[in-house]
Amino acid sequence: MTAPTTREPGRMASIEAMGFTGIVFAVLTLIGVEMLRGMPGWSADHAAVEQWFAQSGNRTRLTSVVLIMVVASIALLWFIGTLRRRLGQREDQLFATVFLGSGVILIGLLLTSVAAFAVPATIAQQLSPAAAADAYPASHGLGMVLITIIAPRISAVFMLSLANLARVTRAFPRWLTLLSTAAALFMLIAVTTEIRIAWVLPAWSLVIGIYIVTQRKHLAPE
Repeated sequence: MTAPTTREPGRMASIEAMGFTGIVFAVLTLIGVEMLRGMPGWSADHAAVEQWFAQSGNRTRLTSVVLIMVVASIALLWFIGTLRRRLGQREDQLFATVFLGSGVILIGLLLTSVAAFAVPATIAQQLSPAAAADAYPASHGLGMVLITIIAPRISAVFMLSLANLARVTRAFPRWLTLLSTAAALFMLIAVTTEIRIAWVLPAWSLVIGIYIVTQRKHLAPE
């Protein structure tokens, strides 16, 4: 009589970490993007921007967004690592390399964009709100280009590569692979400067994370 197979505790912990880090990244990124939406818009005049940065609460908000996105980026990096561990020897080297590379580039873009948004807050703190208002158009413009134009395309590559890895390894169900492909294609072709497009990636990550956590017993290798 053969003994029943048991699941390796390390593997189960890895799967749980994979799901929870995806959820942490999603929640923190959604919070960070929502906080950025409170910034002065493209049409705000110099006086309005100066008045906004004169308030310490607004400067603290932007500084907090940077800290939030640093933690979110660490969670995303951990998510990538645990996911690759889950796939193991089954992963396709081409898609796995693209997945890892696009993920690292994406983290760099997210951190650079929030840093650009926070530059005027630092200037206002160290110099004056008027100096912050002078720098605001350039730093805000850079941040918006990164987060609404460049990052969505890299996000599309990130999601497409994972969708293909899932298809090849059958790590996820078909509906999740199709959802990832649809979200990626949307991010690839969408033309907008509305910051709400940054919601797509964390929303997708939230779905992936919840699925992994709720199905972890079935995902764990026998």
